[in-house]
Amino acid sequence: MNEPYKILLVDDEAEVRTSIIRKIDWSAVGFQVVGDAENGVDALEKIEQLEPDVVLTDIRMPYMDGLEMAERLREIRPSIKVVLFSGFDDFEYAQKAIKLNIIEYILKPVNAEEMMEILLRIKGTLDEEIQRLRDLTNLQESFRKNLPILREKFLSNLVKGNVGKEDIPVLMEEYGLSLLEGDRWIAAKVMAQEMDHAAWNSWNLLAVSVQRLLEDRFQDFGNYSCFQRPSGICVIAAISEEKELMQLTTFFRELCREVKKILNCTLIVGIGRIVENIEEISHSYAEAREAVAYSRTAGEVVFISDVEPQKDTLLHLDEKDEKELSYVLKFGDEEMIQSCVESISGRMRNPLQNGFQAYIIDILSVILRVVQKNGLEENIVFGKYTDYNGVLTGIRNSADMQDWLCEVCFAISGKLYRERVGTTQTLIEKAKKYIGENYANSALSLEMVCGHLHISTAYFSTIFKKEVGESYISYLTSIRMEKAATLLKETDEKTYQIAAKVGYDEPNYFGYVFKKKFGVSPNKFRGK
Repeated sequence: MNEPYKILLVDDEAEVRTSIIRKIDWSAVGFQVVGDAENGVDALEKIEQLEPDVVLTDIRMPYMDGLEMAERLREIRPSIKVVLFSGFDDFEYAQKAIKLNIIEYILKPVNAEEMMEILLRIKGTLDEEIQRLRDLTNLQESFRKNLPILREKFLSNLVKGNVGKEDIPVLMEEYGLSLLEGDRWIAAKVMAQEMDHAAWNSWNLLAVSVQRLLEDRFQDFGNYSCFQRPSGICVIAAISEEKELMQLTTFFRELCREVKKILNCTLIVGIGRIVENIEEISHSYAEAREAVAYSRTAGEVVFISDVEPQKDTLLHLDEKDEKELSYVLKFGDEEMIQSCVESISGRMRNPLQNGFQAYIIDILSVILRVVQKNGLEENIVFGKYTDYNGVLTGIRNSADMQDWLCEVCFAISGKLYRERVGTTQTLIEKAKKYIGENYANSALSLEMVCGHLHISTAYFSTIFKKEVGESYISYLTSIRMEKAATLLKETDEKTYQIAAKVGYDEPNYFGYVFKKKFGVSPNKFRGK
């Protein structure tokens, strides 16, 4: 059985709230009253704590009326349904209510039967919304329709090196790809060299025909995927036997001949080297792109290993490595840092390895960018070494690299973490200072505080509640009440004067808030 929906009742008359709560069989219509409030200001505070699904509110209330509250709710909690009731049959109010997406508008006195009918309609609306979210059939149909796009986006990210190793098998299965059935993998890039512009308006149009031909010819090949990239078609193939590589090359040569004959277009195909792990397919694709550049001298189908020396031992920090290192420096925990360092260090074997020093320089560059961007002292990148030359000459093997990189990463990560904590605390202190200096301004708002601090209201609300333990509104109210209590005890000023001095234009509302805070009216508090 579904949980009942939660309702908050808002009306400035306590007897009206009590009457409505008592006369409705809430459970019979699938609801539960979780609280009530005397006005819009009080309601907004309670909404933050109680998280109701529906708010039943009067229009005419002191301090903040129902329409003001509804407008505020539309900004901060648009999913909450609002029902307005009032003793004023005012068409202008009704029109404004419609603009605010109020779902029901009824007149007082509230009739129990009418209210239950309205609640049943609201329940039906809420049920439908939840059902739409839960409807697996619709979700599956939507997923099925979008599957080609999702699959292509995944494969595109894969060849760019932007998919995590642990995510690859999960997404392969989700998108119905069989590439993991191979032992090794290879990437190729297919693009047009020359084409008849009179017949083809763009490569995108031609690519559809080329891809159809390619898929038709590759049906018997085995496990492969081809998809569009902005500059051409990418092919990823899983290979189990050496003969499949020969077969792949033959297929591409046949494809070039057929396209030239049928579509009057010259294709060029670049093929990268085989990689042992699917997460390294981005390396093969990068080589396939390089191979394309050799087409003018090496022919239409170019295998990178035929035109460039073997680069298997070349150390290289690719874009994915750079992103991962930058991320762990800024946000990684101890385990993440250790894993990243081991991955980067594990590729090094000896100082004669091809690209050894360039690899170290690449790593230094990534670290230095993070250090400079965050205003840290640059010498932190050297660790136990004195300068750049010390790093380049001091690191001779994987163990040296791991020791240095661990030291540097942990030092930078620790500093950035302490600075983040310090920055948050500084922001909170600045906010408290600003509130302390401006609490007497009745217009003081969350937006004003955030404007002063130059941060978003959402971020501020999150960190303020986390650090202070209460919301901005609660904190401001507490400050105003403490100041009011002091003035009541230490001065002979009138209550309305004190109300104005602590940010309340309405003396009555000041009295209401004060009594809610201290349990007695301002005058009784002064007389204690």
